[in-house]
Amino acid sequence: MNTKRAQADQVVANGVTINGGAQFNFTAVANKRLTAGTVFTAISNTAATSISGTFANLPNGSTFTAGRNSFQVSYSGGDGNDLTLTVVP
Repeated sequence: MNTKRAQADQVVANGVTINGGAQFNFTAVANKRLTAGTVFTAISNTAATSISGTFANLPNGSTFTAGRNSFQVSYSGGDGNDLTLTVVP
């Protein structure tokens, strides 16, 4: 994630299954504080179904800190079936 430009890469997939034990790695560059409520879509699931499974180190509803920002995790973000990270205070 480039915090200076508030941009991030994302995976776009038609149907998403996360295997047990899979880890989510996140790197913030530029280390700028982002506005609370800013949402980044990490996985855009184009299928009508929900994401199956979760990353072992990223439970739904959890928060984590990267650089100067904290993020809340949702596996039902975006249009209801995407993995989103929302900046929280």
